Amino acid sequence: MISIKNQERMINLSAILFLSIPLFLITGPLIPDLFLVIISLNFIFLTYTNKKFKIFKNKFFLLSLLFCLMVTLVSILSLNNSSIQSGAFYFRFILFSIASYNLLQNRKFIFRYLFYSIVIIYLILFFDSIYQYNFSENIIGLKYINQNFRITSFFGDDEILGSYTARLFPFLFFLIIFYFNNNPLKKRIILTILSIISFVIVILSGERTALALFILSILFIFFSSINLRKILILPIIVGLITFVSIIAVSDKIKKRLIDTTLNQLGLVNQSDRLIIFSETYEGHYLVALKMFKEKPFFGHGAKMFRFYCAKEENFVKEHACTTHPHNFYAQMLAEVGFVGFFSLISIFVYILYLFLKNFYYQARFKTQLISDLGVCLLASYFITLFPLLPSGNFFNNWLSIIIYYPMGFLLYIINKNKFYA
Repeated sequence: MISIKNQERMINLSAILFLSIPLFLITGPLIPDLFLVIISLNFIFLTYTNKKFKIFKNKFFLLSLLFCLMVTLVSILSLNNSSIQSGAFYFRFILFSIASYNLLQNRKFIFRYLFYSIVIIYLILFFDSIYQYNFSENIIGLKYINQNFRITSFFGDDEILGSYTARLFPFLFFLIIFYFNNNPLKKRIILTILSIISFVIVILSGERTALALFILSILFIFFSSINLRKILILPIIVGLITFVSIIAVSDKIKKRLIDTTLNQLGLVNQSDRLIIFSETYEGHYLVALKMFKEKPFFGHGAKMFRFYCAKEENFVKEHACTTHPHNFYAQMLAEVGFVGFFSLISIFVYILYLFLKNFYYQARFKTQLISDLGVCLLASYFITLFPLLPSGNFFNNWLSIIIYYPMGFLLYIINKNKFYA
């Protein structure tokens, strides 16, 4: 039997690692994934030691378990080692969510320290991005490729600065509201400043999908919260002025965000039809469709897209083959079939249902159904699962960590009856 003192040490270690994940995500997936595994193993050990298995008796865990078992089974049937490893170990993200929820119940200080750490990260990325934009390298000498124009700051060769900022933005909103709920003036000032800072980072990154995700999250929160709507008016106005000003003075950003987008959509060239995002993305989706037609119910297995499209007989068009189809739903259809697609689209439809129901409450009863805390966390998953934009690899470690990181907080506010207003 492990002593209470050693149990406390294990919990404190998990808390420190949990707080460190947003920072180490900048270095890539390896270290955050290691932290995630340690947190999960600590949780399993302590749960078994104290015989507190009741925590596993919730709908999220049971439904997620079914999804993971399905992904694992399909991956095993693919007979591909990479697919089997990805499918079999995907369960760790679900376990991490439950471990995070349990950790938040035991260490309330996580909310405070996590808020300060993410704010500091955003401020550093903001000033470093401006520096890199002006001097072609960041403060430690990391450069961006001028011909592609993608400011990356400390992310180096990984063009995910905008994605990191946009995807964590609604979660940062949640932390601000949670921590400053009893101080409306500070909450308003901090939300306004960080909204503008985040928007500038996303614009400078040159990531069009990240820009769309950021705008979607702002709109979701704006139309979902009466209180936050009033706060967001100023950041939206300042953001629009900032965007127009940057586009007006920077040909590089205008070319990346406006001209390239219109060109790839076939709106400014001789194309006789609208192209889905770009010809390259369109090729990815055609491959995914071909895979779905071959195995419509359970798919080819996790991460099998790259192996399928590499075969000569599966050629569709030039540049169509890549590691994943760059859309979660296309990937589900191709790799996990209709069953995986239905699982994902059901979650998005439910979030959309809550959004519309909440909006209806505002229109009819002049009040919110969902609390501001709930709205922000729903916004995180709304933009993650939004089907009409390109996305990363659903089974990618780095992206999965960002997706599941807020889940423990969502489970926490539901358990504490803070999800509904």
